[in-house]
Amino acid sequence: MYTREITRRNRTAFIIAIDQSSSMQESVCIRSRRMTKAEAVAIITDRLIDELTMRARRDDGVRNYYDIAVVGYGNDEVYPLVGDTLDFVPISSLASRPVAHREFVFERILPSGERSMAHETVTAWVEPRAAGSTPLYEMFTAVTALAERWCGEPQNAESFPPIVFNITDGEPTDCDEVQLREAASRLRASATADGHLLLINVHISTNTTQPAMVFPRIDEIDRDNRHARLLADISSQVPESMNDAVRRYRNDFALPPFVAMSYNASITEALSMLDIGSRSATILR
Repeated sequence: MYTREITRRNRTAFIIAIDQSSSMQESVCIRSRRMTKAEAVAIITDRLIDELTMRARRDDGVRNYYDIAVVGYGNDEVYPLVGDTLDFVPISSLASRPVAHREFVFERILPSGERSMAHETVTAWVEPRAAGSTPLYEMFTAVTALAERWCGEPQNAESFPPIVFNITDGEPTDCDEVQLREAASRLRASATADGHLLLINVHISTNTTQPAMVFPRIDEIDRDNRHARLLADISSQVPESMNDAVRRYRNDFALPPFVAMSYNASITEALSMLDIGSRSATILR
């Protein structure tokens, strides 16, 4: 399971779901620059889409190795962040769209120890937004419909299953814990012949009083931490194909299984999770 290599004939799908509730107005630090969580998550999402585009680029152009959907949720709504409808876009079509760019100014430390300001241009795929509630149940329901439809298409039957990145900083406002577990279970039940959908929950926080957990073992999660336990319950188990990358990231001797989640992660740790998760399938040339 989770061994199917990606080709234009057997592509995979990525769904990026972004919490855009009012709590995303809180301030975080990314590369020594203060900004809102909404701005920081927009930047790392932009980078992930750019990275996926680059991986699909060949001499003859951008090949359709995967379909992408980007979904926002907040203020009692679930809505598309790329395109006009909640649907997938082939990577080649996405790459051909005219998109604005924005400049990101950050501080870097030179080998000499001196600090300098650097400028980086990023593609503005996602606009920051932070308003209202956190309709996580509604988002899971909408994304389940997307994933089931994609997995049900004959050309995707043998493909590496879809990967969902849910980037959030809080708890749902539209359901209780039982309902959330049921919604996540329905989402993870979407499957191809190569395995069930992978749900990776990335919880970011400004809380510095609790250590971050990134790809934890289940026995590493404090039983008294209700939110972390809930995140673990609704997340996928890291498949064997990702274990080596997770162990290199953790840089310890922990043995799998690992949980495909973070809790109280920084923006830098969130970016690492997106990179590991998006590289879980092998692209053939």
